[in-house]
Amino acid sequence: MGALALGLVATALVVIDRPEQGGDSVDPAAPRTTGAPRYVTAVEPGGRYFVDQYGSPVLVRGDSPWSLLVDLSPAQAETYFRTRSAQGFNAVIVSLLGATTNGGPSDDGTTFDGIAPFQHGDVLSWDDGYWARAHEYLERAAAHGITAFLYPVDGWTIGKVFAPTAPDDCREYGARVASWAADLPNVVWVVGGDYRPGTEADPGPSEVDRCFDEVRSGIRSQGDGRPFSIQFGFGRRLSTDSVFWAERVDWNFVYTYEPTYLAVRDARRAAPGFPSLLGETNYENENNDGGPPTTTATLRRQVLWALTSGSPGEFFGTSDWSFPDGWEERLGSEGALEVSMLRDVIERLRWWELAPDDAFVVSGQGTPAVAGTNTDVLADDVVSAATDADGTLALVFLPGPRPVTLDVARLRPGWEATWVDPSSGAESAAGPGPEFAPPGRNATGDTDWLLVLKADAPHG
Repeated sequence: MGALALGLVATALVVIDRPEQGGDSVDPAAPRTTGAPRYVTAVEPGGRYFVDQYGSPVLVRGDSPWSLLVDLSPAQAETYFRTRSAQGFNAVIVSLLGATTNGGPSDDGTTFDGIAPFQHGDVLSWDDGYWARAHEYLERAAAHGITAFLYPVDGWTIGKVFAPTAPDDCREYGARVASWAADLPNVVWVVGGDYRPGTEADPGPSEVDRCFDEVRSGIRSQGDGRPFSIQFGFGRRLSTDSVFWAERVDWNFVYTYEPTYLAVRDARRAAPGFPSLLGETNYENENNDGGPPTTTATLRRQVLWALTSGSPGEFFGTSDWSFPDGWEERLGSEGALEVSMLRDVIERLRWWELAPDDAFVVSGQGTPAVAGTNTDVLADDVVSAATDADGTLALVFLPGPRPVTLDVARLRPGWEATWVDPSSGAESAAGPGPEFAPPGRNATGDTDWLLVLKADAPHG
């Protein structure tokens, strides 16, 4: 891979301990409502979800504008962040460097108006104009309450615009990026992105793995303890699928085009002390498994399967991820608005206390798909459920019209069940159970429904 393959040699790896998480004890039942922006800042001590700067649970409500930093003017960036914030988005996936394959205008990293990140291709010789603008855009994101899941280098830029000649370049670059971002309160670190580590014949760390890890070490060398992870390419669904990276990440980036409950639950089983965040799945109007274009029905399944399987939020995406002409008019797409409405439904509940619970569905769950068979989302109608520990909250997602029988004896006395139309948010009483039949077609004519069962919390 260009200068990287020629210049990088095996080096001793520096393993940095994960930063301490948590801090002062804060009642997670009372997220801050001061009106000040909230950002994803840490992993909660139990390792299941993210918390904000106040220590309160924060549901990741993400979008995926990969090439925003290199494709948009300042005015366009403001339009994007202002609109997404008003729609309830609080996180974005974005690359710090551009390449044609991550949506940028060129493989030398120059912006739409010709500003390059590096002088003469030297990753340690920065162009002040580029880095000042990127910093400004992330400040705009912060002003709108949006956390950047920021890729300082990714699988598309390494060996192109990012072409180090020695491992020390990777580490020094990471240190400089951390210093550059030190005053930004809204950054979570990610590397990789459609990157496949090792091979079946040699699954150990490659030169690229080692460079990514040196970037991580450089970030940590500046005292930056913000959450870090890696995204792999299709076929490696979880950050912890790599033995090398399982010891280095703080949360699991879940990447799948299959029914999302499969990979999210596998992530929780594989790494029980890590948030298992659905970071990428099929985008609106795309389908990377070759099936029909992703519809709002597909999006609802992807979101609700993930959120009832333990993901502390999820990332949405559209076919405008690289900002083709007309993207501004499409920010209000049907998918963006429906996904935002679903997130509102979940965020009003104590979602962080839920855990996936197939046993709550006594009958009618259906047969789960088999991972790796590339089952299309719309071809699966498995029911997923999540419950809390004290019997005060349960969520059941029914993708189709099949009735279910639930173990309602596990709920606290006085519980009530409500049907939520996942296409509109409209609610209706669901009856006493334990058998629940979905109430016909929803507002879009589809048959998916969300069942919410709530009881009063115990006193004391």
